[in-house]
Amino acid sequence: MSAAPLPHATAITGAVLLGVLVIGIAAGRAKTRWTLLATGLVVIAAAGVVLTAVGGGPANDDPGAELAALYTITLPFAIAYVVGWLVVHGGWIRRFVVVAVGALLIVAFPYAAAGQATAAAFLPGG
Repeated sequence: MSAAPLPHATAITGAVLLGVLVIGIAAGRAKTRWTLLATGLVVIAAAGVVLTAVGGGPANDDPGAELAALYTITLPFAIAYVVGWLVVHGGWIRRFVVVAVGALLIVAFPYAAAGQATAAAFLPGG
């Protein structure tokens, strides 16, 4: 009998993404929404760096793999936050389109390829 590693990980990740979406909605409705947008993205980036470092990152010294791990952790939350921020502005059709595009980006974004491409383009030895 083999148990799946972290059987509740998908549900927990979904709940956290939903929470980040709600925080993005609150930030979009606030009076200082531009400041909160920038602050939220900086906080998400910092949390992604910390979570990547605490998680141990990849076992090798490949900067592309490290960036892929960082992108995998950080980008879904950044996308959910921006989608929440954008959903506040516009009608129902725009809200539906923004949520649909955000969900598609979260699911289909090529994190590993983007990490390798970023490392190859900007880092020495990448």
